[in-house]
This record gives sequence, C-alpha cells and structure tokens, in this order.
Amino acid sequence: MSDQRFAARILIVDDEEMTCQYIARHLQLEERLDVTCDFAHNAETAVAQLGTNLAYDLLFVDLWMPNADGVLDKEAGIKVLKHAFNLKQSGKEATSPDAITITANSSVQTALETTGLGVYDYISKPIDFAHLMELTYQVLSERAGRGKDSTPQPTVIDNEIIGQSQDMIEVMKKVGRIANSESDVLIYGETGTGKDLIAQAIHRYSPRRHGPFIIVNCSAIPSEMLESELFGIGRRVATSVDQRQGKFEQANGGSIFLDEIGDLSLEMQPKLLRVLDYKEIQGVGLETRQVDVRVIAATNRNLVQAVEKGQFRRDLFYRLNFMIELPPLRDRPTDILLLAEHFLKKYASSQRNSTKNLVLSNQVIERLENNDWIGNVRELEKVIEYATVTCQGSQITVDDLPPWLLNKASHTEMPSVISDLDQRLATILQQDNIQSATENFERLFLQHKLAENSWNIRATAEQIGIHRQSLHRKMNRLGLTPDTQE
Repeated sequence: MSDQRFAARILIVDDEEMTCQYIARHLQLEERLDVTCDFAHNAETAVAQLGTNLAYDLLFVDLWMPNADGVLDKEAGIKVLKHAFNLKQSGKEATSPDAITITANSSVQTALETTGLGVYDYISKPIDFAHLMELTYQVLSERAGRGKDSTPQPTVIDNEIIGQSQDMIEVMKKVGRIANSESDVLIYGETGTGKDLIAQAIHRYSPRRHGPFIIVNCSAIPSEMLESELFGIGRRVATSVDQRQGKFEQANGGSIFLDEIGDLSLEMQPKLLRVLDYKEIQGVGLETRQVDVRVIAATNRNLVQAVEKGQFRRDLFYRLNFMIELPPLRDRPTDILLLAEHFLKKYASSQRNSTKNLVLSNQVIERLENNDWIGNVRELEKVIEYATVTCQGSQITVDDLPPWLLNKASHTEMPSVISDLDQRLATILQQDNIQSATENFERLFLQHKLAENSWNIRATAEQIGIHRQSLHRKMNRLGLTPDTQE
C-alpha cells in the first residue's frame, strides 16, 4: 500500500533566504506531499502573515533572527511560535499550526521552551533534509488524524538548566513533551545532575503550572514519620499532635516531587502505589480521601537492580512508566565550560565587589574540562563559588581552586588506597564487632581524604566538615601520618 499524499500550507520563517529556498525545494520534490510554501525573514513579517493569510498547517521556524531593523533578536522564533499558538485563543483562527524549529543555536533552554510550547520537534543546523521530510510527513499525517484540533498552551519558565550538548537537548525535548501530559514521571540521574530542576521544569510547563509544587525528600524524613508526613494525621492520634494535612493534600491540583524515592521502605511503597493507581490517600487516623496530584519522582539509585534484589516493588517501578534519565556531567564535556562561565557570572555578581569582571585562566579551563566530576553539576558550581571568593585579581587561576578538586591526571598519582579500596571495604564488612568496623572505616575514610588533599590538615578539615583540632585528635587516635599511606 502506497503512502497517503498530504496537501498543506507551510510558512518557512528564517532570515537566510537560501535556507528557505532549499527547504521549499525539498518539500516540492517530496512525492508524498503537495505543499504551498510562503517565506518570512523576520518575526514581524511572520506575525503579519499569520494574521492576514489563510491558516497554515505547519511552520518551520528559526529561533535567532534579525528584526525589521536588522538587530539580532534571540527571542524572534519564540515570539512567532507564541503568536501562532495563540491564534485559536484569540478567535482569529479555527486551529493553530504545528511547528518544527530549525536552529543553528541549539541549547537546552530553547529545546525545553519550544517543546514546552508544543513544537512538534526541534532540529539543529546543518539540516538533514531526509530527516526533515520524514518529520514533515509524520506531522501532517498525525495532524490529519486528529482533525487539526491541537492547540498547544504556551508558558514561560525561569530555570537554570544550562547546556548545549546533544544529550541534554534530547533530554529537554523529552521534558517538554512529557510536561504537557498528566503522566507520573520518574527522573533518574546521579547525585548533582539537576533532577530537582528537571522536576520544576516539568511542573512549570504542565497544565498544572498554576497549582502548588510540593517537594518531599523521602530520605530526609524518618520512616516512622513518613506516612503522616505524606498523607496526614488525625487529631489526638498521638500525644500533643493536632490534625495535620499531609503533603499530598497540600499538592492537590498541582504536583508533588518525591525526591530520593528509591529510599522508600517496602512498607511505604504499596501505599504510594495506591495513590498512583486510584488517587486516594488515607492518613494516620483519617478517612480515605481523593486527591488530584501529579507525582514526579526522582532517584539516584538503579531501580532495576533494586527491583531484582527485592528492595523496590516491581509494580511501583512500572507504574512510574515515563522515565527521564539525566546524563552525568562527564558524558557532556561540551557543557562544562558553558556551566562554569554561567556559575562564574552568578557568583561574581553576588560578591561585595560585584564590579569584578572575572575570567577563567587557560590552566583552570583545562583543569575543569579534564576533571571526573563525580559530584556532577553541583560539584562544578561549588568549585566556581569557592574560586570567586578566593580570587584576588581579575583572572581565576589554579591557586584559586579548592584544594579538594581532583582532575583525572591526579587520580593516577593517588596512593594505592584507591586501587585496593574494594578489598579493604570488604574486610570491614566481614567484621562482627561494630566498634571495630566503625574505627577501621573512619581510618580508611580519613586516610583517603587526607591523601586527596596532599595531607593538608586545614583543607581536609574544611572538606569533611569538622574543626582542624578535631581532625588532629582523630589522626593521633588512629595513628595516621603521611608515612602510614598504603
């Protein structure tokens, strides 16, 4: 059976005339399409054509374009999209067009914002025309099937999600699409990758954005208190406790963010599953009540392994069926310098002498780009914050970096405490006496941290959060000196 042929009116919005001509030529050569193309080379012209011409079925929109006066407008494409998607609300058109953004200035923020507006897809230049033709056929086919009644709802987000790597752009495209649904979501990523920012973005781009956004850190609440914290508690259930509303009721009409959901006890997991399945909660000493809440969960644990080990319910894992996986910073090296400069601007402006125009030296850039970033974006942010405080001049040098920062090269210089770490931890776990195990682990931990800081007592004490005198006492008690390195 041959492919169905679709007729469509398409508006191509791009300041490069040659790009417009190339796209139109490929569309006209596509046998499955019968299209009429119009061009607009700035936002003002595009808005005028949307308001005066017959309804368009599809828009191709560049994001950065000069305005009518020739001044670059980085919001030009967004303005065109918002205007197009608002036509139905204003009563000027029966339907809104679908849209595909085509840009040479890819970033996670534009990917998130355009997909959050309802853009069908977001592609980067140089254009893969074969892929673009397939996308065009796909969107027109789906548009015909749904009767052209799709009207995306625009919104605005103010969030520090920074990046330009393709991995993060794909993540943000997925975030934008999932946000427009009512589905519960699971965000997976290592510590420090920004799961909380993704959760906020999902809520702010969702139909629930005007409702509450309640955050619960499941690992920070004692297990015996978590049920009443989530679902509420009745009057006189416990001594000196008044009736209290739970977090799910507080989030009614909005979203609840359950951070570190992988730490939920096996006793609590079926109660959460019931909320997901039936939107019902039952607090301690309270009757069953209905709630209208979207659940956004996050974890840094591998829940697949947790399910196999019987530590996490399989049905709960599958119930959170939409998963967004955040890449670690080491897998997105092109974002490191971009993030570093963003944090540099943020913290330099917050200092008392906010007029400092700080820059990163070449040696610092090399150090940042070659670091393992075990703590991901959060670790990078703290490194830059530290450097802006300690820097005395206008350029951040290696001497301004925190002493605990390790790059990849320094790992090879670490003592063998790293190479035999697994064996030493196994030895500790085999001990029966908790006092002996605790002392041996403390010795291993302190030896590792001291070695990281080249046995700098002050720097090590700052890193692990104790006083220098306390660290000296511990070292004396455990017999730790530079000569004790293994």
